[in-house]
Amino acid sequence: MGSRGYGPVIREERDGAFWRAVVDHPDVAHVKMGLPFDVEGLVAHEQVIPLASEHGGFIFCRLDGVGRVFELHTMFTPEGRGREVTAAAKEAFAWMFRAGARVITTYEVEDWASPPLSFGWRPVGGFGPTEFGNVRTWILTLEEWESSPAHRRLH
Repeated sequence: MGSRGYGPVIREERDGAFWRAVVDHPDVAHVKMGLPFDVEGLVAHEQVIPLASEHGGFIFCRLDGVGRVFELHTMFTPEGRGREVTAAAKEAFAWMFRAGARVITTYEVEDWASPPLSFGWRPVGGFGPTEFGNVRTWILTLEEWESSPAHRRLH
């Protein structure tokens, strides 16, 4: 069982069909922003750690040569939003930091959901224009995760 007795058990999921079903879901497809998206190739790549629960998951892309810095992409169908994504995120971050990650980054597109502050996430600067709209960068370090309310509730 996941955190607090409810929620998913995270697993490494390299089955492209699982991820394709999530990415192509009508309530998730907007994340592609009309661009071609080879999710099957992405989750098969050795520099990527795809962690899934029942209705979606997290794709961590290694950004450095030693596996300490990762970029996070989150994708869940509506059925997985709420308790599942919260419990799955706790498990996924615990997994990544146990595996040696020290910094995780992600992006917030303006007017979309932002990462939860209760996990230790903090914004880096404000929104700025990109080819995907106005975007803000967020960062989560091992130390911020370990001192966060979400981490404390794991134990």
